[in-house]
Amino acid sequence: MKLSKLPTENLGQIILAVWIIFSVVFVANNVWQNFQVNQVNQAASAGYQQAVVDLVKQASTCEAFPINLGESSIQLQQLDCTPSAAQ
Repeated sequence: MKLSKLPTENLGQIILAVWIIFSVVFVANNVWQNFQVNQVNQAASAGYQQAVVDLVKQASTCEAFPINLGESSIQLQQLDCTPSAAQ
């Protein structure tokens, strides 16, 4: 049984092809990761803005409303709506 030798004249081309494939995969992965981070940041910003809009809408009714954070809960009310502010 005779073992065939790896053709050395194509070794440079093989290394170049592997390097190009590795580079394309690396760049594509980097672009994908950046896209995911940007999407998460945009979603977090939109959620924050929506929370502030909801707080302002609730406060404009001049009724106390609860705010919950885990186990903690407080009642909020617009300062302009309190009886001492109306006097």
